[in-house]
Amino acid sequence: MKLKKEGQGLTFSAPVSSERWLVWMTMGILLAILAFFMLYPVYDICKLSFLKGGTFTLKNYQSYFSNPRMFRSLTNSLYVSLVTTAITTFFAFFFAYGLTRTTIPGKNIFYTISTFPLIAPSIIQGLALILLFGRNGLITRYLLHTDWNIYGATGIIVAECLYCFPNALFILYTTLSAVDTRLDEAAQSLGASALRTFFKVTLPSAKYGIASAAALVFNLTITDFGVPVVIGGNYNVLATEIYQQVIGMQRFDLGATISVILLIPSVGAFLLNYYLTKKSYALISGQARPFLQPSRPFKKWAFTIYCWIPTTFILIVFITVFLGSFVKTWPYDFTLTLQHFDFPSLGGNAPLWTRFWSSVLEGQWRSLIAYKYAPIWNSLWVSVLVALGGASLTLLAGYLIEKKRPGGVEILYTLSVLPAAIPGTVMGLGYILAFNKPYFFIYGTFWIIIINIIICNFTLGTLSSIANLKQIDRSIEEAAISLGADPIKTFTQVVFPLTKTAFFSNITFFFMRAMTTISAVIFLVSAKVKLAAIEIIFLDIDGRTASANAMCTIIIVLVVAMLVVMRLITGKSGLKGMSVTA
Repeated sequence: MKLKKEGQGLTFSAPVSSERWLVWMTMGILLAILAFFMLYPVYDICKLSFLKGGTFTLKNYQSYFSNPRMFRSLTNSLYVSLVTTAITTFFAFFFAYGLTRTTIPGKNIFYTISTFPLIAPSIIQGLALILLFGRNGLITRYLLHTDWNIYGATGIIVAECLYCFPNALFILYTTLSAVDTRLDEAAQSLGASALRTFFKVTLPSAKYGIASAAALVFNLTITDFGVPVVIGGNYNVLATEIYQQVIGMQRFDLGATISVILLIPSVGAFLLNYYLTKKSYALISGQARPFLQPSRPFKKWAFTIYCWIPTTFILIVFITVFLGSFVKTWPYDFTLTLQHFDFPSLGGNAPLWTRFWSSVLEGQWRSLIAYKYAPIWNSLWVSVLVALGGASLTLLAGYLIEKKRPGGVEILYTLSVLPAAIPGTVMGLGYILAFNKPYFFIYGTFWIIIINIIICNFTLGTLSSIANLKQIDRSIEEAAISLGADPIKTFTQVVFPLTKTAFFSNITFFFMRAMTTISAVIFLVSAKVKLAAIEIIFLDIDGRTASANAMCTIIIVLVVAMLVVMRLITGKSGLKGMSVTA
């Protein structure tokens, strides 16, 4: 087959081999990017943990397992992850059941509020719990007058449950929505009670979805850095132990060793989740009937009350942090103020807005904002670049995997989904070890952060693109080619317009992750390279919890603004694509 183009009496032919060459070149570039920016850093971590002076050794592992304090970080991580997994999966399943299998009122409200933890850094849960149950918490000190506080394992578990809840809900909601409800009706028509039907029909049909959600929650919890570093106190987990060894002790070899140890349960949970997801899809019926019979009054109101429980807790978290940003001294003086938005770098004794308007009158307001709110502006423009770059690369990867399928595409697919198995803390440390060399000009700049965030979140973007491309009939693309369109024109003018909604959904996802991620970039920030999400941790460590709340509030406002813009552009929430992919 040849494409012909005529001009001035001459006929030019473009063989199909040119298209194959373009596909191969694009796949080669993507493979090189993933291998260099994902496999190479992980290789450097493994090499440092096993090699000393060019000789293979297990001395680093012996040092870790023989040290009771360090070894406790592993048992602590497993404990909080398993408990969080059990609690979150249980509550998320019945929440999803209420949304999909009952006729309770306010389903859209419940679902929307349940997604709130996705628009803020994971640290927000820890900040809210400190304000409510910390040493000077509103409930513990002001209302109950007790010395008990939530720091430690309890605080980590509660905060992680709130943080992981929407991720588990997405999977369970999709699973229960896709399983045919006629199976339940058939069981009940044969005389089975509602309880027996639930345990014998509903639960078995959703078992792989439940297990997949549990594996995802376990992975998210054991790899999270933000929550433990804020509310963990002296309760060390693997992620915080890596940070302590690298930043506090300058022991990169032990940091690499603990990273390898963290990789084992993380990769195991990822592989289990991947396997269970495939099993779950096999049980989904293409003829599933969405119609629901009206629920009995008791079931209807019982699930309504139940769904309000996690929804209320999530609302309390966000309201608490929001109020903590604007009150003078929590929990003693609730006078409204803007002083907490006057971050340490602002300097000066005059009120924030007084200095701002003085700068406006003097014509210096642009430099004041650019300098004094640098972490926020940095996060904003970094997030925009991450969103555009991440969405574009994952769309290309999805297009090659789903539509072109050249030889060796299985390798591209494997490398595309592998980042989900690598903890952000591990990837960040790997970037230090791999790229902290004079000839890597990206090190110590914002570019290494941009690349890091794109690679760490490559999996979901690719899977979202693949899911959308599956819905496009191959004959549409073939028709464009038969009419004389070259491969680039076919992609830009035929394929891309049909995937525009998924593309903008990926833009939203990458923007949100860039604004809220902590684990992936904690090792890559510096005095010159600052991000808002990381500044929250430093503000809290410095005892400026109210300013940390204010910084968190600004991040939430920016993410919500992005969601509103995407809603206006596409007519859909950017979170919808994420729920489908999950």
